Amino acid sequence: MNSDSEGCPVAEELIGKLYASDKHGIVDIVSGLSPMRRGQLALFCYGRAHLREVGLAVAAVCDFESLVVVGGRAGQVLFDLSRERPTVAERIFPGSRRAKITLAKMASSFQSSELAAVPAG
Repeated sequence: MNSDSEGCPVAEELIGKLYASDKHGIVDIVSGLSPMRRGQLALFCYGRAHLREVGLAVAAVCDFESLVVVGGRAGQVLFDLSRERPTVAERIFPGSRRAKITLAKMASSFQSSELAAVPAG
């Protein structure tokens, strides 16, 4: 049943579609999977750094029982994480709003305060 030696519960093409999708696309893609397969997929994706947010998005549509049966304590933790941070997956996908960070502004204020602390002389 597994599609590769690492225990991926779905075909690699599906993983690629999930990776390229936004949160709503992920929900549409996994809606046709059985609850247990969704649980396996959520744990598989969450266990890989580049798919972690996809794993959270998949886990958000899983029920508690499926995640716990498939992953035990890890499934329970993933269920809790997916309910605590529902907006995290939305932030990483295209079209999301991101806070802008201006390093130049931070550096100039740091230099000014650093210079003020240096004794004249």
